[in-house]
Amino acid sequence: MSFGGSLVGTTQYTTQGDEAQRGVLHRIAGGEEQVPEGVRLAGGTQGLRFDAADLDLAAGSQSYVMESRFTATAAPELSTYLSAGGNVFVRAQNGKLRYGYSSNATGKWVDSFKEAALPALDKEHALSLHYRATDAGVTVDLSLDGEALPAVTGTSPANVSTGLSKAFGFGNEVNPAGGNRGFVGAIHQVRVNATDGTGDRFELQPRPAATETMLLGFDGSVDAGAYTPAAGELAAGSVKALGGATVAGSALTLTGGGQALTFTPTSNPMPDQDIAAGFVAEAEFTPTGAQSELGTLIGVGGNFYVRFSGGALQYGYSGNNGKWVEYRAAAGELTAGEKHVVSVAYIPEAAGGARVLLWVDGYAQPELKGALLSRQSASRGVVAFGNEANPGAQTRGFKGSIDRARFALLNGEFKDAAFTFQSLKPPVSCDPVEVVPGNYVPVSRTDCDDNIIKKASAVRPTEGQLDWQELQLTGFMHFGINTFYNQEWGNGKEDPSRFNPTGTVDVDAWAKTLRDEGFKMGILTLKHHDGFQLWPSRYSSFTVANTPWLDGEGDIMADYAKAAKKYGLKVGVYLSPADSWAEHAGIFANGSPKSMRTIPTLVEGDDRAGKDLPTFEYEATDYGQYFLNQLYEVLTEYGEIDEVWFDGAGGNTSGSEKFDYVAYYDLIHKLQPGAQIAVGGPDVRWVGNEAGYARDAEWGAVPIKMTTIGDKIGGVLPAMPKAADDAWVINAVKSGGANALHWWPAEADMKLTGGWFAHPGDSPKSGAALLNSHWDRTVGQSAVMLLNVPPTTAGSFAPSSVAALESFSSLRRQAYGDNAALGASATAGQADASAVTDGNLRSSWLSETGEDRTPITVDLGQPSTVSRMSLAEDTLDHGQQVRSFTVEYLNGDTWVQAATGTTIGVSRIVKLANPVTAQQWRITVTSARGQYAIADWSLYRQAATDPGKPTELWIDCSAPTAGSGTKDRPINSLEQLRQLDLAPGADLHVKSGTACEASTASLWAYGTADNPVVVDTYDGFDLPTIGGRPATEWFEGRGGDHVEAFLRITANEAPVVEAIPDATFVEGTPVALAVRASDPDGPLGYAATGLPEGVTIDAATGEIAGVSQAVGEHRIAVTVTDALGAASTAEFTLAVTAQVSGEGPVISPVADQVANKGRPFSLKVKASGQPRPLEHAATGLPAGLSMHPRSGVITGKPSVTGTFDVVVTVTNAAGAAATATFTIRVAG
Repeated sequence: MSFGGSLVGTTQYTTQGDEAQRGVLHRIAGGEEQVPEGVRLAGGTQGLRFDAADLDLAAGSQSYVMESRFTATAAPELSTYLSAGGNVFVRAQNGKLRYGYSSNATGKWVDSFKEAALPALDKEHALSLHYRATDAGVTVDLSLDGEALPAVTGTSPANVSTGLSKAFGFGNEVNPAGGNRGFVGAIHQVRVNATDGTGDRFELQPRPAATETMLLGFDGSVDAGAYTPAAGELAAGSVKALGGATVAGSALTLTGGGQALTFTPTSNPMPDQDIAAGFVAEAEFTPTGAQSELGTLIGVGGNFYVRFSGGALQYGYSGNNGKWVEYRAAAGELTAGEKHVVSVAYIPEAAGGARVLLWVDGYAQPELKGALLSRQSASRGVVAFGNEANPGAQTRGFKGSIDRARFALLNGEFKDAAFTFQSLKPPVSCDPVEVVPGNYVPVSRTDCDDNIIKKASAVRPTEGQLDWQELQLTGFMHFGINTFYNQEWGNGKEDPSRFNPTGTVDVDAWAKTLRDEGFKMGILTLKHHDGFQLWPSRYSSFTVANTPWLDGEGDIMADYAKAAKKYGLKVGVYLSPADSWAEHAGIFANGSPKSMRTIPTLVEGDDRAGKDLPTFEYEATDYGQYFLNQLYEVLTEYGEIDEVWFDGAGGNTSGSEKFDYVAYYDLIHKLQPGAQIAVGGPDVRWVGNEAGYARDAEWGAVPIKMTTIGDKIGGVLPAMPKAADDAWVINAVKSGGANALHWWPAEADMKLTGGWFAHPGDSPKSGAALLNSHWDRTVGQSAVMLLNVPPTTAGSFAPSSVAALESFSSLRRQAYGDNAALGASATAGQADASAVTDGNLRSSWLSETGEDRTPITVDLGQPSTVSRMSLAEDTLDHGQQVRSFTVEYLNGDTWVQAATGTTIGVSRIVKLANPVTAQQWRITVTSARGQYAIADWSLYRQAATDPGKPTELWIDCSAPTAGSGTKDRPINSLEQLRQLDLAPGADLHVKSGTACEASTASLWAYGTADNPVVVDTYDGFDLPTIGGRPATEWFEGRGGDHVEAFLRITANEAPVVEAIPDATFVEGTPVALAVRASDPDGPLGYAATGLPEGVTIDAATGEIAGVSQAVGEHRIAVTVTDALGAASTAEFTLAVTAQVSGEGPVISPVADQVANKGRPFSLKVKASGQPRPLEHAATGLPAGLSMHPRSGVITGKPSVTGTFDVVVTVTNAAGAAATATFTIRVAG
C-alpha cells in the first residue's frame, strides 16, 4: 500500500490503482491522519494494523516478509516500527534499534534479538523484515536502507499470541499488552507477503549500487600462478598471478614489467564489442619509486585503464564509433611510499555514450565523457590489477603493493555507495584568507574550495605576458633541411648539400608579407628536431655554413632579424631541445654527468676571443653545454628577441636526455629579459592541439606543479579539459596535482597548409576558413593564433599562401574594421562606464563585487547593424574573473537576448547568429569568480568591401571621446594604437601640445625612404608629451624603418606675397588684377581693404575684379593668411580715371607671351581711338624690355627668368585711357 486510497474509520482501507490487499488494513486508534505523503502517526496508541485473510502465522512456522517506508520524527522508548503475531518486533529500545522475536517453547520466555543504530530522524528510510521458518529453526533477516543487518537466529519459532495469527502492525505493537508503543512520524508505504523462506524477497529496499564479483584482501595463496581466495574473499571466476607476482602478508607485490593479477569472471559481463554494462573497480595500494611510463594500476577489457603517465595518474579508455578515439584525463601525482585508494566507475548512459568517474584518496577527479568503451577480443571480460588487461600490452606493470582489490557490476545508475573502499571527504571548513595578487599564487590540497577559487581570482599576468597575448596573430616559419627532403621530421643524417634553394631566399619578403597581413611577430624555426641550423653556429657542422647556398656564407637568422626590424615585426626563435644530429655526434643523451660549464665555451679560432663577453656558469651535461652555447649565439648576435619557443617533441631521437631547463631559462632571462618563453616555458602555454582552436572557456590562471623554482612547467595538472571550470581547478589542487596557480596564457599553433614544412602541391586554408574557424576560435577565445606559413624550396612563400593571407587580412578588416561602439555613451546603472568604449585596453569599468549583476548599457546614438562583437577584461590589474555573460539589445521597449558566452579574459569574440540592427545594447555578467573589470566592448558593423589600412591618423589626447582617427574624430589615447595596423608610409598628426598618458603600446607601421611614416603636429607646433616626456622619446625605436617623428616641426612663417604694381582703370571698365603668394602651410586666404566700390577680392584665389565708378586714387592693402594663422600684407595704388568725351582708345586683345632670356623679343600692342596721338605705357615688364610710348612696341632682351604680369595702358589726347593685361614667361 502507498496510501493512494482511503482509510475509513478504524475498519478498513479502500485501495487505489495498483494497490492490493487480501485482508483488511485499518487504523488502530482512529486519530491516525492520512496525508499526501502517507499516514501521520502521533505515537501512543496510534498505528496501522493489517489482518490478513489467508496468511496465517499458525505456530510460528509460516515464513513471511513485511516492509515499510517511513520517516520518524521522534523515537520514544519501545516505539515500534514493525510487529507480527504478537511476538515479532522491530522497535526503539535503550537508544538502539532492537529486532527479533519472543518464544516460549519450553515454558520459559526467551527473547532472540540483535541491535543496530536507530534510523536517523527526519529522513526517509526503508525497513524490511524476513521471518524465515525451517525445520532447523528460525532466522529473522532485517535490512535498513539497502544494508543487511546481522541476522537473528533461534531454534524455537516465535510464539503467536491468541487471536493474532493473522495480525501485522506498522507503527505500533499488535499485542494488546504493548498497544501504547506508537511510532512518531509518517508511514509512506507498507507491504506484507508470504514466502517459502528462501532468497531475497525484499521489494522496498534500494538495490545495492553494485554487485561484487571479486573482492580480495590477499589473504589467500598462489600456486602455479593460480590464486586461491581465503575465507571471506570473493572471486566469482578465476584469479591468476602473472609474471611472478607474489602474495604475502595480506598484499599483492608487483615489480612492474609483465607482473599482474587478472580476474576472469565465470559469467562474462562484457560479451559485446561495445560495453553497455557499467562496472566499478577499486584498489588500495602503495606505489614504490618512479612508475614506468604507462605503468597500469587497473585495466578492464583491454582498452580501459587507470595508469601512470608523466608521473601523474591518468585514466580513460578507447571507443570505436567508426574510428578509434581515446578519451582520457589526468588526476595528478601520487606520493610514492604512501598508501592510496583509487575507485573508478564506467557508466554507460541511456542516451548513448558513457562517462567515467574517478575518486583518489577521498577526492573526486574530473568526469570523463565519450562514446562506449570498446573491448579487445582477447580481453573479453578480463580485469587486471597491476597491468593492462590486454595480453598484448601486459608489459606495462605497476610497481608497488596492492592491499585490496575489488570489481563489481553497477546496478543501474551510479551511486556513491558503489564505491566501498572510500567515501568523499567532507568539504573543508572555509575560513576566508587574504590573498596577495601575483603571477604565481601557491595552493595546498588543504585549501577549501572557496579559497582555491579566491586564489585563482588573484592570479595576474605580467605586463610582458599581456603585451604578448594582445599581439593576437603571430607567424611560424618552418624552413630547413626537411624542406628539401619533403619530410616533416628528419633524423640528423640528412646531407646538408641538399639545402640549396632554387630561387633567392627572400627573407625580406617573408617578413614584409607577415607584417603587411597583420602578423605582429614571426617565429623562425632555427633548429628543428633533426638538428640542422639556419645560422652558422660555431658548435655544429650541420648548418647553413656547410651548404651550397651562398657558398656557405649565408645566415638566414641574420637576414630575418634585419628584415623584421625593417618592417616592425617582433622576432621569435624556435629551437628544438631534441637534436638527432647531436645524438649521432655523441653529444645528445651520451650519459654525461652534470658539471660546471662556462657559457660561452670558446672554440678554436673563435672570432669572439679577446672580447669582453658576458659569461655564465651552469651545471650542465655535454648536450646542455652544447645547447646553451647555441642559445648564447642566437640571443647575443641578432638584436632583440621577443619569444623563444621550445618544442616538447622528441623527434627521431632514441636516447634520453634530461634537458637543463633551469639553465636555459636563466640564460634567456639574463640575455633577453623581455623575451617570452613558450610552450614548456614559464610564460606561454601550448593550447593542447595543433588544429588552431582554443577552449570555449580558456582561463589564463591555471593549476601547475612546480617542483623546482625556475624549472620547466611540465603541464597543467590534471590536463585541462575541453570546458575548464572551477571544479577542474579545485580537483587539480585537492588531488595534490597542483601546488600553484599561475598565469599561463595559451598559444594555439596551426598550419596554413597540410604540414609544418612546405611540400609540393600544398593547398592553403582559405581566408574565410582562417577567419571563421580559427581566428574566432583562438583570438576570440583568449588565445594567440600562431599560424605557420612555410617557405618553399624556392626560398619564398608560395603565391597561393600569400593570396590566402591577403584574403584573411582583408576579411578581418571587413569584419572588425568598423567599431560602432567606439566613443559611444556607456553606463552601468547610473554610473559612467565609458571606459568600455574608449578603445583603451588599460582602462576599465570595475564592478562592486563578483556578484554584481549590473548591466553595462551602450547607446550607439543611432540604430546600427551589428554582426560581431568583442570583449576584454582588464586582466593586468584585476585578473580574469568572468565565468559567463549575456548580451541583449533593445527592441522597442523589450530587451531581447542576442548571445550568451562563457569566459572573457583578454579577448572574447561573439559572432551573432544573424546581424542585429539596434541602437542600445547591454551586457550582463551572470557569473564571476570575483570583482571583475570590463576593459572593452566593441560592436562591429560588417563592411561590404575592404576598407584598407589607415593612411592617415589624427591623435588628440585632449579629445573628450575616443574616435576612429580622422581629424574630426581623432583617437584620444595611444592605447588605441595597440592593435591598429597602419598602411606603409602612413602619416600621423598629433595635436600641438597635447599631453598623452604613458603607454606600452607598439606602433604597427613602417615606411620607405621614398614614403616614410611621418609623425607631425597639427594646429600648432608645440611638441606633444607622452607620460610627461617629449613625444619624440616614445616614438624612438617604435615601428619599422623610416619612421620620422616630429622632424619637420619649425616655427610657422608668414606667406610670401609678390609685389603688386600700381594700376589705372577708367571708370566703368572692368578691373582685373592677380595677387600672387606662396606658403607651405596652405590653403591660403586672401582679404583686402581700401578697394573702390564695385571691386572685390576672391578670398580663395586672390583675384581682384569688378567695375568701379569711384574716380580717384585708392590705396589698397591685401592680406594673405596661411592655414596656421600667419599673415603678410602688400600694398599698391589703384587709380580710377574719369571717362573723357570722344572715342576712348580700344586695345586689341594681347595673348600671353613666351620669351627667352638674352634673346631678342618684340611685341606690337595694337590700339585705336580718338583723339590722337595715343600714348602707350607698360608696367610689370621683365628687366631688359621696354615699351615705345608712341608705337606701342615692346622690345629688348630679357635679362631675368620668370613669369611677369604686364599691364599696358593706352591714353588718347583727351586723357581717356584703356588697359590690357597679359603675361610674359621668360625661360632660361
